[in-house]
Amino acid sequence: MTSRRTARGPALARRSLLAGAGLGALSLAACTEDPPEGIQSPPEEDAPEDGGATEDEGAPVVELVEYSGTSRGPTVWAVRYDLPEDAEAPPLYSAATQAARHEALQAKKAEQEWTLEDPLLVLDPYGTTRTGLYVHFTGAEEGGTLTATATAAATPDFTRAIVDHGEDGAFEALVVALIPAAHNELVLQWTADGAAPREITSALRSPVTAADYSSQLAAEVPDPGAISPGLFALSGVSSHTNNTFLYDEHGAMRGEIASTDHPSHHLVVEDGRIVTTTGARQISVIDHFGHAGTIIDLGEHLAHHDLEVDGDAVYVLTSRDGEDQVMDRVARVDLASGAVEETVNLTELLSAYHELTHEQEEVGGGSTAEGKDWIHLNSVDVTDGVMYVSARETSTVIALDGALSADEETTVRWMIGVEGLWEGTGHEEQFLAPEGSPTVNAGQHSAIRIDDEALPEGQYYLEMFNNNYWHLSTRDTEDWEGLQPEGTSMSEKNGVSHALRYLVDENAGTFTEADRVDLAYSSVVSNVQRLGEGTIADPFVANAGMSAVFTEHAADGTVLGTYRYDAPSMAYRVYKDSFEGFWYQPQ
Repeated sequence: MTSRRTARGPALARRSLLAGAGLGALSLAACTEDPPEGIQSPPEEDAPEDGGATEDEGAPVVELVEYSGTSRGPTVWAVRYDLPEDAEAPPLYSAATQAARHEALQAKKAEQEWTLEDPLLVLDPYGTTRTGLYVHFTGAEEGGTLTATATAAATPDFTRAIVDHGEDGAFEALVVALIPAAHNELVLQWTADGAAPREITSALRSPVTAADYSSQLAAEVPDPGAISPGLFALSGVSSHTNNTFLYDEHGAMRGEIASTDHPSHHLVVEDGRIVTTTGARQISVIDHFGHAGTIIDLGEHLAHHDLEVDGDAVYVLTSRDGEDQVMDRVARVDLASGAVEETVNLTELLSAYHELTHEQEEVGGGSTAEGKDWIHLNSVDVTDGVMYVSARETSTVIALDGALSADEETTVRWMIGVEGLWEGTGHEEQFLAPEGSPTVNAGQHSAIRIDDEALPEGQYYLEMFNNNYWHLSTRDTEDWEGLQPEGTSMSEKNGVSHALRYLVDENAGTFTEADRVDLAYSSVVSNVQRLGEGTIADPFVANAGMSAVFTEHAADGTVLGTYRYDAPSMAYRVYKDSFEGFWYQPQ
């Protein structure tokens, strides 16, 4: 930037910290005894008259400098913090930091008229996408298409038509295409409606990934054209970073969503936004430029494992800080107001079962809270006002009524699992009855309802990753050892997992096995996700986290691609999104 406002008060020794590559490893500020709750607001300040960066209490001084990794083509800019000597870099997911980065970008846009021949290119302007390249130029009043092609050695070219989010005749977008830690040649081809194509070429070495994680997976893809459009989102990689890595159909990394002190286990991409946890006490809404414009602190609620977005309501699995038990709550977060309220407390709802449990010998995983992991919720789904949760420790899927608001009384609608485990609790009559000889879920994850117009009212599918692992750490061995479903494994390392689908008939109070696809074994973690419209006719992705492999399948279960990754212990989940209308136009 050409100028900036100096800090008020005595002069301080200063240092610069290049932040344009994304500071995904930064932690949240230390938690206080009474952590804040609700939407963060940036410091109130007047914009500087000179258009430069600002500095106020809690807000970093941000400026744009030339990115040194560019070797050819137009100037690429990067974000830099101007900090007092020995000061720590500011937390990335704070309203003050995001506002300062946004202001610096807007000031740079206002410096001159940026054209296609001299565009404004900024690497990861908000620090959230690592290699995302912001592109802005004028002269797009008549409309047109920008196509980006990224080329790197030993990697197939990556070509996508980019969605324009600009206004007033200007093109504005984030190009997510560059491979980290590689020499990339990026060709941006602009084809105005009714005109010949024009293009510019940049050559740059993009920044390395957080924790220097591999930018190329071991991929076995017989027909890349059979793989559905989009990017795989790999999260919760043990012993590496809490960031989420985005990979293309060839297993090449194209982006990285930053997190802080907790993995972002589920990225929900919808309605022009990404909604995700960006810390153990935090949910953020990230736009198509990477700007975390809404950051909500959860206060005493500690997020873990999963969340579901229903309009402007987010239902997130939580532990309550300071409680003796963990991973047994659901909180509702209002994205508009920032209000956070607890809607489900299973310790109270399932109190008779809770009284049968004891402290586990091992520490429960997936949460920063410590305590008795007696139920271990690991997924949440909301459909037609009903909440479906997966309880790993009890190998039970539970449907809940009245779970969407703190003003409602939550009740159990039905349960699927091993009824004998709940003997004497009063919940035995709430189990759906199996029809035939279905594969019974054990240690399941990602239990999702799937509706089908071909089914009569009262019937629908329930699909999950069936880990097929039978073990309880919070009950005496004699209480559960003889109750394991047929075919389950009691080994942490050896067995077969499944993509398992039930047909639920609420009218008859039954469930039957509708489909089962054998998968690599994973005793814990993992997930299954339907792509496209989310129907049983769509392909699906499955992650076997303990085996460090994810696969894409045709609707009938045929394997279309296999991707192996590095994880010393496990990786939690793999989701996929087309990002159509968000970053890319339909292919």
